[in-house]
Amino acid sequence: MGRAPRLSLAQQAQVNLAHQMGCSLRAMARLVKKSRSAIRRYLDDPVNYWKKVDCARGRPRKLTTRDERTVIRTASNSPKSLNDIRGQLKLDVSKTTIFNIIQRSGTIVSQKMKKAPRMTADHKAKRLDFVKANLSRKWDTVLFSDEKKWNLDGPDGNRHYWRDLRKDPLLFSRRNFGGGSLMVWGGFCNGKKMKLQFVSTRETSASYQSTLQKAIVPFFRNKRRTHTFQQDNASIHRSISTQNWLKAQKIKVLEWPAISPDLNPIENLWGLMVRRVYRHGRQYNTVQELKDAVEAEWDAITAAELKTLVASMPNRMFEVIQKNGGETSY
Repeated sequence: MGRAPRLSLAQQAQVNLAHQMGCSLRAMARLVKKSRSAIRRYLDDPVNYWKKVDCARGRPRKLTTRDERTVIRTASNSPKSLNDIRGQLKLDVSKTTIFNIIQRSGTIVSQKMKKAPRMTADHKAKRLDFVKANLSRKWDTVLFSDEKKWNLDGPDGNRHYWRDLRKDPLLFSRRNFGGGSLMVWGGFCNGKKMKLQFVSTRETSASYQSTLQKAIVPFFRNKRRTHTFQQDNASIHRSISTQNWLKAQKIKVLEWPAISPDLNPIENLWGLMVRRVYRHGRQYNTVQELKDAVEAEWDAITAAELKTLVASMPNRMFEVIQKNGGETSY
């Protein structure tokens, strides 16, 4: 008779967080894709969970469990290098050992710091409420949507490249008066894309409703009972006029927390398209040329890519819990 399936360290961390939020065994089991008995076995004795099995495998670890906990606390939300951590704690081990301890934690990863939207305590609390209300949601029945601005000269923000010091540096030029741009609306549900809509940069509630009439009403015609529409909290989305229009169309709308682009997988889809539309530092001479390129890359997105993005939703939910409502790595 084989052993019961074991929870990984990452899954243990996820179960701990979900348990703190009062989730049921059924909900936790569904989210980490383990049986309820496996979850119960872990929660009965988290400290000694399969400890004997760990001790019987491989060579002995160089650091005690207490030392490892100290390493994780020192690394948590810190810019310290592996050498800094080793030196600060006066540990006679290699950098690789420190790295392996951090990696095994399942809750700490290395990533580039980035600018984050300014969240208040209220924003974070509402994000946690959103997660708790949607832990068991079937994300493949949600139609995600968003608008995106495209510039002739390239994406907004900084550009990076591999500098060859033997050559003159590359220069990124912009037209003196900003060139041109266009705005698009996009949406997808699981592996299916909606038709890309080119919209005004000064959308109103009425024009937004016209966009949705063309883009999502045909999709929802036979799915009103099973599917839900997602949109952010832009004023034209939240207006009384738009809310009444959606009710008249009998389209269910997912309540979305403010300042939460990291929870919307279409933001990652835009990032993927930006890299393709502006590959090799490409710029465009006309709005029509840019429009053709954006439309071609949208059409080229595969169903598999879309499904991968949707499959990331449970992990996004858990990261919100791990960050106590703060921004995720997505």
